[in-house]
Amino acid sequence: MVDGTSSAPLLRVSRPVSACSRCRGAKVKCDGKLPSCTACVKAGKARECTGGSDQFARGKERSYISSLECRLEKLEKRLVELDTRQASVYAQAGNGQPTSDPANPNSIGDSKPSNAHEASTKSRAKRRVEADEMEELVADLGYMAINAVTRDFYGFTEQISYGRIALKASIVPGALDNKPRAQLPPRNTATQLVQHYFDKIFTTLPCLNESSFFGAVESVYRDRNAASQFDIFCVYMVLAVGTMSLSKTRDSTAAHNAACFVKSALEHADSVISPSEIKGVQATLLLVQYSMLEPAHFNSWYLIGVASRIMIDIGLHQEPLELSKRKPAEMDLRRRIFYCVYTLDRSISMVLQRPFTFSDDSVQVVLPRVEDTSLAQHLVTRGTLTPMAAAVHLFKLRQLQSNWYQTLHLCGNELLEDPASYVHEHTEKLARWREQIPETISQFTRDWLLLEWHYLNVYVAAPSPKIPRISAEAMTQIFGHCASYAIAFRAILNDSGNSRFVYTYHDALRTYFVGSNLLHTLYHAEGTLLPPTAQEKDLERASESIHAIVFVLSNMIIRWPDSEALRDKFHSEANYILAKLKRRLDRINAEKVQEQQERVLRNQMSFERWPTHNQQQLSPMSASGAQGIPFVMSGHVATPDFGNVAFYRYT
Repeated sequence: MVDGTSSAPLLRVSRPVSACSRCRGAKVKCDGKLPSCTACVKAGKARECTGGSDQFARGKERSYISSLECRLEKLEKRLVELDTRQASVYAQAGNGQPTSDPANPNSIGDSKPSNAHEASTKSRAKRRVEADEMEELVADLGYMAINAVTRDFYGFTEQISYGRIALKASIVPGALDNKPRAQLPPRNTATQLVQHYFDKIFTTLPCLNESSFFGAVESVYRDRNAASQFDIFCVYMVLAVGTMSLSKTRDSTAAHNAACFVKSALEHADSVISPSEIKGVQATLLLVQYSMLEPAHFNSWYLIGVASRIMIDIGLHQEPLELSKRKPAEMDLRRRIFYCVYTLDRSISMVLQRPFTFSDDSVQVVLPRVEDTSLAQHLVTRGTLTPMAAAVHLFKLRQLQSNWYQTLHLCGNELLEDPASYVHEHTEKLARWREQIPETISQFTRDWLLLEWHYLNVYVAAPSPKIPRISAEAMTQIFGHCASYAIAFRAILNDSGNSRFVYTYHDALRTYFVGSNLLHTLYHAEGTLLPPTAQEKDLERASESIHAIVFVLSNMIIRWPDSEALRDKFHSEANYILAKLKRRLDRINAEKVQEQQERVLRNQMSFERWPTHNQQQLSPMSASGAQGIPFVMSGHVATPDFGNVAFYRYT
């Protein structure tokens, strides 16, 4: 902490915002030093060094440095006051002296038990107030850093706000220009969309206060003009996310309506996406959820970065001070919001193979509370509260994957000493996580969690900078989970009962990643995975898995046309593997037919005839369907919305 008695050092900016009046008039270079530039000091005119305009005149500075100096001075004075008061309170409490009442001088030294108890109560209350003030002050430090940029560096104007800057960086230019602003739908329609959102999305991303949100719906539908900006924004965004999750084609009515809801919500974004309030995090998280469903409108990578920075600046990544007394519901909401940011940051970063916004070392937040199993089941039946069991279990999964992803992909290229043991250890942790999936969650959520589980089992065993060459055991693990992921996802999409299964564009990227690893393992380890003695069902399962990947990606093209590049790339790489599997299956079937014919002949003749097998040596250059081109795995796909999605090669 800076001592209040010490003199503050001179500060300078790397480039002055405006030359001082004297340097401007003399047409000499001004270095922008504060409080006086070098040219004025050398000329003995330090006291006359003023800004080039009234906005930058002494006493009216709006520059970045001046605003920070003013803010720091106030915070230093406040810290000194709080330290003095806290020291005096602790000294009185340690000496057992009762706290005197300033309004009643006669109360000093009163030794009656009632007065002593009252003094002790007042002392504890004062300590709680001071602890709250200290925590607020710490939050102000984070706010100062981001607020200085958004307000003071360029000067605060109506055209510039933090919300507009964040949206300018994340929105796709012209994406919503031709969309009209939507009015509120009929109340019964809104109720169905909101219920769908809470049943399918809120169960794993509970970033809102459920009771407060339903109160906001009542307020907005009763009198929109009297409702708060945050309430209107949240209602429109929940309607948008719920509607977009029901859309199965890009040009559907649901997709159009969802975009119109978003445009209506963005009218209130300036006042809602604030860098100093928890509401700013909640609002940005709703935009992230929408961007994952419609990447043509927003970039989810930038939006989750905005949410993470606001979250860190207001201190949600740390538990409040122990002396601070907060309501359990408030603490639970803080933790849920933090883990929603944490979950989406880890998920998006891994899908795009980019670094995390913040590391696990900076996090000190306990998991949100989970209801009792019997109580949760009762609440589900009544439909009055969304259980948190699925969300908390997903948070645990993100913690597991964050651990090994940071080690394998974000900590340099130094090879692990025992990679097999490392992969086995984290695979066991994933297996234990699956065994502990709550029984109270819905079948839809369970199916989605199992898909995520298969995907992470592939990811942890796949090649990485720390493990560029994987073992045969890892190959087997990847092949098994790739096949299970593809077949399970295809079954979900074919099931009419799962017509409202919610999946995003990121699932298309995951599916391509799983399919690429499936082809790599079959190409490099076919002799281990499918030896010459492999049964027909094993070959059929491998072929079926490849066709399932193509099916899933083809279904996603209807919703996201960018998935067509992924599907075509995968299909072109899979042709060689499919042709090779088909020849092996044809050979097995031919041997079965030949064996059956010989059995018939043996029944008709009195002697046995030994079968002869015409083995042919296969070559990649003569593969049917490969057109004489050797099989070369590329591993680099360009997508227009998310940049390059790169995959490590097997070597």
